[in-house]
Amino acid sequence: MQKIPTISFNDLKNRNSDVLEFLTKTLENNGFFIINDHSIDTKLIEKVFSVAEDIFKLPYETKYKYHLKGSNGARGYTPYGIETALNEKVADQKEFWHQGSTTNNSLMPNLYIDEVEDFEVLDTLYSEFETMGSEVLKAFSNFNIEYNSDLVDSAVDGNSILRLIHYPATEGGNEQRARAHSDVNLITLLIGGNAAGLEAQDKQGNWVECGCNVGEIICNIGDMLQIMSNEKLTSTPHRVISKGNDNKARYSIPFFLHPRPEIILNKEGDLNAEKFLDKRVRDIKLK
Repeated sequence: MQKIPTISFNDLKNRNSDVLEFLTKTLENNGFFIINDHSIDTKLIEKVFSVAEDIFKLPYETKYKYHLKGSNGARGYTPYGIETALNEKVADQKEFWHQGSTTNNSLMPNLYIDEVEDFEVLDTLYSEFETMGSEVLKAFSNFNIEYNSDLVDSAVDGNSILRLIHYPATEGGNEQRARAHSDVNLITLLIGGNAAGLEAQDKQGNWVECGCNVGEIICNIGDMLQIMSNEKLTSTPHRVISKGNDNKARYSIPFFLHPRPEIILNKEGDLNAEKFLDKRVRDIKLK
């Protein structure tokens, strides 16, 4: 895999033909690119990272009050030792919080932590990411690709998730904090972690570091979009590791843009997003 390309968000919004052609070719080979020049306020991002730290510093008993048994991790807190990458036997070294839509009343309602100040900024960031994700899909809809469903409409009031992740400090050495996996959704928008460690796998099997500058957003294709595009767009395996002496705690904030549950993914018309997600949730031990 060559260096992950960087694309201006303004060029995406303006449907710059040269950029779209370049991006199309890039995404046929690997599913990652970096977005800069976007409008998400740096202060908002910093505030959400601060809230994330406050959440995960809470006593376990307090956090566990917000763990909804039977919710399959869809909302609230999920502790260590549960989520396990597809086809892996060892659970990832992470705990996380899920925040969903505030506008689609047919989906599971969010939980709100009384013990953390400014918690509502999660909803603000969710809304910002939803807007950005819609613009990315609009750009993708200009590719010379036939999708199995209306790409842009599929994500309106979708089952999207804002995830706050805490990877604890490690004892050093090259440890896998999140084992190799691909994302189940349409696209993922990721604020760079507060420590290095994200790597993507190229088609030759090599692992390439996915570093980005402060304020940039990493975007990658998920499995649902790979299916919906009839594999014209590639969902790329990635992982999170700790390297050498870089053993401090790590926080990461991805936004998983999902379609509505009823959206058809495949050409045959017999696989919808709800069915595909349900199987993945079972496979990764969340259900």
